[in-house]
Amino acid sequence: MKTTRTTDLLNELSTDDSNIHFKSYITSHADDMSCDNLQDYFNLYFNDHPEFLTADVIKRSNLDRGYAYQILNGRKPHPGKYKLVLLALCAGMNLKEIQRALTISGNAVLYPKFPQDAALIVCINQNCTSAFEVMNFFAENNLDFPE
Repeated sequence: MKTTRTTDLLNELSTDDSNIHFKSYITSHADDMSCDNLQDYFNLYFNDHPEFLTADVIKRSNLDRGYAYQILNGRKPHPGKYKLVLLALCAGMNLKEIQRALTISGNAVLYPKFPQDAALIVCINQNCTSAFEVMNFFAENNLDFPE
């Protein structure tokens, strides 16, 4: 399977429009490519989403600035599950991207049978972009935000 994908990629790169084909190939096979750590994962994400500035994401997440920067620069490779979710949500990540970040960090993915996880999934799918919005959603639904 990897040999087939390698051959496909080499064929794409041998065309005249190799840059366009390469970007298209990478985008369509993003799930097959893995990052070994959160730092690389966030770096790739922020490179693809320049509209999200790190300082703004951290501010909206309401996380301690030092803690958030440790996550982003790789000094905190295994952050708390819900702190990571807030940071990723405030960076505009979708559910699939957040689940991937959780997996990379060694945390359990969000599981809809857990009320707090289900509430976070709803917040993600409603495109909440700040801890304030998430906390309001939790309060409106009589849920405590997990620590």
